[in-house]
Amino acid sequence: MPICKAIYRHFFTALLLLLLSHLSAHAHEMRPAIADITVSPAQVSVTIRFNAELFLADIDASEITDSDDAPNAAAYDRMRQLPPVALGKEFAKKWTAFADQLNGQAGNEQLQFELVDFTSEEDIDLSLPRISTAIITAPMPAYERAIRFGWDARLGDLILRQMAGASAGPSIDPNSLYTGLLNGGSLSPAISAVSATAVPLSAVISNYIKIGFIHIIPRGLDHILFVLGLFFYAPSWRPLLLQITIFTLAHSLTLALASRGLFNMPAAIVEPLIAASIAYVALENLWQKKLRLSRLLIIFAFGLLHGLGFAAVLYDIGLPNTDFLISLISFNVGVELGQITVIAAALMLSRLVPVSPDSYRRFIAVPASLVIGVIGIGIAAERVIGVWLS
Repeated sequence: MPICKAIYRHFFTALLLLLLSHLSAHAHEMRPAIADITVSPAQVSVTIRFNAELFLADIDASEITDSDDAPNAAAYDRMRQLPPVALGKEFAKKWTAFADQLNGQAGNEQLQFELVDFTSEEDIDLSLPRISTAIITAPMPAYERAIRFGWDARLGDLILRQMAGASAGPSIDPNSLYTGLLNGGSLSPAISAVSATAVPLSAVISNYIKIGFIHIIPRGLDHILFVLGLFFYAPSWRPLLLQITIFTLAHSLTLALASRGLFNMPAAIVEPLIAASIAYVALENLWQKKLRLSRLLIIFAFGLLHGLGFAAVLYDIGLPNTDFLISLISFNVGVELGQITVIAAALMLSRLVPVSPDSYRRFIAVPASLVIGVIGIGIAAERVIGVWLS
């Protein structure tokens, strides 16, 4: 038993360091860029919302999930401290290098994009990522009616959304426009100036499953911590299954309602409360040993909040009207697959050395819950301060 205790002490020392490192880097988590593309017979226009500091700091977004993990993290922080106007000037200086990483193909011809406008968010907490918007255009070759678009792998994943545009022909159904997640370096299907882009149902399903999954792993630290807080409540699978089921039902409910615009709440309220939910479920593990109805009701309430957080992601990305339900279900499946992956990984790590339930609680559940609770308090405080300062 002393050997087992020593092993678990080392195990949780490593876990503590891992979680604390994520806490310090939490504010700089990266999200996929979103590009709205409008193709007309005369011109291609793309509005890109992205983290410009990553490009300006020469950070390879395909290799990391957090800017603090990059070799050029210091350069990123310097760029992040620039006011919007100064950041725009830096981007203008490097526009040629950015344009070289864009890939717009009309038949066999490579499109030449020009920068029309660049703006950045103002008065954003420096600990949070800033979204910049670049508007770029390129003339459409006279003999072409469709293009494929993408960008270099170093710029990371890209969510591409087809816009109808003011000059769209009557054959373009606004409800059938293309939305897809492009891995860095890949190209979109052909996006037409005169018709909607046909997307196979299988591609819609796989796209939204992937979007849901990556929202949990690797980008959903707060949701990962909440699920781990549920996991460390008890060593048996039945309490875990019941908690996860209640949480899933709750976040699925608000995700569906919010995605349809039937229920919503400001992110300034939702995000701090999500962080507070992490702290509560984890710290309750310290004194609550038996699963009670009160905990299940609280988990249900917290699940409603997390569903609103998931819905905010879908709001940015958009759901195709023609495949709305399928896309929503696929996204939720991706979220659940992410949660299952987190639980499976935690289960394997916690079962490396078999111990009694009492030892499990003493040397695994309590220390891990304490660490998660402290991190939850830290994230909640960070978000409240960010809201207060903005």
